[in-house]
Amino acid sequence: MLWLTWRQHRWQLIGVAVVVAVYCGYLVYAGLQAHQASQVLDACSSGSGAGLPSPSCESASSTVNDVHSSMINVVTFGNLLPLAVGMFWGAPLISRELEQGTYRLTFTQTVSRRRWLAVKLGILSGAAALLGTVTGAVVSWSQQGANEPFGDDRLFSQAGAVPAATWVFALLTGATLGLLRRTTAAIAVTLVALPLVFAGLLFLRPHYLPPAERLVGGSAMIQGEAPSNDPRGWLFSVSYLDRTGRELSPSAAGTVCADPANTFPSPQCLDRTGLRQRIVYHPTDRYPWFQLIEMGILLTAAGAMALVIRWRVSRHLV
Repeated sequence: MLWLTWRQHRWQLIGVAVVVAVYCGYLVYAGLQAHQASQVLDACSSGSGAGLPSPSCESASSTVNDVHSSMINVVTFGNLLPLAVGMFWGAPLISRELEQGTYRLTFTQTVSRRRWLAVKLGILSGAAALLGTVTGAVVSWSQQGANEPFGDDRLFSQAGAVPAATWVFALLTGATLGLLRRTTAAIAVTLVALPLVFAGLLFLRPHYLPPAERLVGGSAMIQGEAPSNDPRGWLFSVSYLDRTGRELSPSAAGTVCADPANTFPSPQCLDRTGLRQRIVYHPTDRYPWFQLIEMGILLTAAGAMALVIRWRVSRHLV
């Protein structure tokens, strides 16, 4: 069965593995460039690189910005990899056997239906989990010190342990839809279904845990008219409270400050007027929990689909 499974699916496995190798290879190359340039920037800012010519520091800064921008674009493309697994690994897994009728020959041999299914799903699920783990590790390493995956939809699903669960889920989704008995139809439905599921996860993700709320004064406020990033975590909203507890938008609070230089409050304004900044966010220490929750959702759904496939193959496949 192992040899037969390899013979049937080797080109799909090899094709996706080559794409993953190119994808990860570029991220490693770009990550090394960014880390090297970051070391030069650290030397420039710390004073230990006082002997470095100014063009070297400027060049390093430009390199870091360009490489990080390029890596983000590549990681965005990486979100299509699970879709390829669902379409080209999962969808043909059963549908091709049903469409061509080759399963009848298999079941007349000594191989039971459950073993036939277990070997096929086991090998491809293991390969999907392995490649997903590799991409997650490479993406996490390449983004160190540059972009935080927590709160970034493009990075969150590609970093850490989530990709392994995503790839397995995509495989099982395609395999379940393969019960339609037509390979082309299974691939087409998988192409539509998986993006819808992933869009649903984007909607659910901010609600995995209740957001935290914090009131701060001028010394700890997040500055800017519409801040979206902060080392404290994943920001949802920033507003202001006056002395009576009334909530104000940044522009309304800027009017209270009556500072012609800014349309939003400054730390000096908060200290002078008694305004407080209200931050609604998910702290950074929740990132592992969000990863575990999303993995749990994906793997639970994948397990349920595996049971459906087993039931269908064991009792109703004729």
